[in-house]
Amino acid sequence: MIAIRVDGNEIIATGHVMRCLSIAEQIRKFGVEVRFVLADDRPGQLIRNQGFEYDVLDTAWNQLDLETEQLCKYLQKREIDTMLLDTYYVTQEYLQNISHYTKIVYIDDLRKFAYPVHTVINYGAWVTEDDYDKQGYYANGQRTQFLIGSQYVPLRDEFRYREFHVNKKVKRVLITTGGTDILNVAGGVLDELLHDDRTQELEYHVIVGCFNQNRDLLYSKAKMNNNIFLHENVSNMAEWMRNCDVAISAAGTTTYELCACGIPSICLEIADNQEGAIAWEENGYMLYAGNAYKNRQLCMDNCRKYLVEYQNDYELRKENSFRMQSLVDGLGAERIAQYLINGGVERC
Repeated sequence: MIAIRVDGNEIIATGHVMRCLSIAEQIRKFGVEVRFVLADDRPGQLIRNQGFEYDVLDTAWNQLDLETEQLCKYLQKREIDTMLLDTYYVTQEYLQNISHYTKIVYIDDLRKFAYPVHTVINYGAWVTEDDYDKQGYYANGQRTQFLIGSQYVPLRDEFRYREFHVNKKVKRVLITTGGTDILNVAGGVLDELLHDDRTQELEYHVIVGCFNQNRDLLYSKAKMNNNIFLHENVSNMAEWMRNCDVAISAAGTTTYELCACGIPSICLEIADNQEGAIAWEENGYMLYAGNAYKNRQLCMDNCRKYLVEYQNDYELRKENSFRMQSLVDGLGAERIAQYLINGGVERC
């Protein structure tokens, strides 16, 4: 059996859980048992909805060192050979202790230190193995393996390649701002777009995350504007992406979903772990609106400006769509699942 240690709540949102669910689904397809391990029950409904079982440690999701003894006993009892781990709150000591009981495959976004684990996964499009301090890893006494690059983006099957048709006119816009949207970015973007003659008549489809703290404000706005449509508990995200002409999205795994679908996009940063999203524009894939938690109003202004730019430039939308789909094939979750099932051995 493979274990997946992950958490999700109104602070860290649901991105970690969602990408782990994508991998778990592929593991299940290969007929291998997989079980989630959580600090608390808050993401439990998401996991149950996908038909997976989980165990709750009743520990603090942001103080992992306090769960070490309990998790080690759990790993022994369940005879877990390999554990996928997805949390930013790991420490050197925590990983060293857990590594005595199982192979840890760690999903990393931050490169905080040399993790004493069997394998590090980082699916950042611009990350290379050279970005990791190999000597630091060897000093841990482990020959850590690396799965690096966008070929390992863990997406659901719905994101497998299907050519995107770029319409001549922009009519429908998707807005997706993560599971919590503490800054009410979706509301701010809508305010800007509804007060511009060039964009106020477009159709807006807003994905409302399960921990969204501004839900009531969004519903009030939708009630006053018949061109705003709110979607909750979305299980067919790829379909909504493919049905729209442009997307305005928080950076993170969602940007890779947008790439797989090929929808011309405007990305922005809404959390500190998303810094560096400007690379999407620098490398010619998307337009970058800025950092909402550093300058929210400028970010909102840029969303409006770049949406108008996309409206007026059909060739730019076609070019970006083609480049995006060339970057992500939607098979990353399957590749990771095979790696986990093979006991941390990559096969050609």
